[in-house]
Amino acid sequence: MLRAVIRLSLLFPCYATALWGITIPQWLEQESQQLVQELNSGVGQSQNPEFIKAEYRYGEMTFYYRSLIHDPATAFGAVVEDHQEQVLRQYCNSDYYRQRLEAGLSYRHIYQGPHAPEPMQITAERCASLFY
Repeated sequence: MLRAVIRLSLLFPCYATALWGITIPQWLEQESQQLVQELNSGVGQSQNPEFIKAEYRYGEMTFYYRSLIHDPATAFGAVVEDHQEQVLRQYCNSDYYRQRLEAGLSYRHIYQGPHAPEPMQITAERCASLFY
């Protein structure tokens, strides 16, 4: 069984990352764990009133947010837009995030609430598809 898992992890490195964090450099692993501690203690991004918590596991940084109920009649009657593509572009255009994405880290945004959008996964592959 172990041999099969090792063979699969060599054939599909994304599974190796999920199983053992093989492709994540040690500096990024440590930085990510430290960032989760800081965010969950109230530093930085966690000051966003919709932020719930952050987690880090196996090369994936996960951020949980409350999803606000948007009423199209508010904000001057403007239609509420899905901002996921904008968030994706911000990650992909940032040197800071691109370095981490290319090192194997992925980001997941999970929204909670009755009108929550689908979770968003940000990976280096997804960024590459924006530019091709």
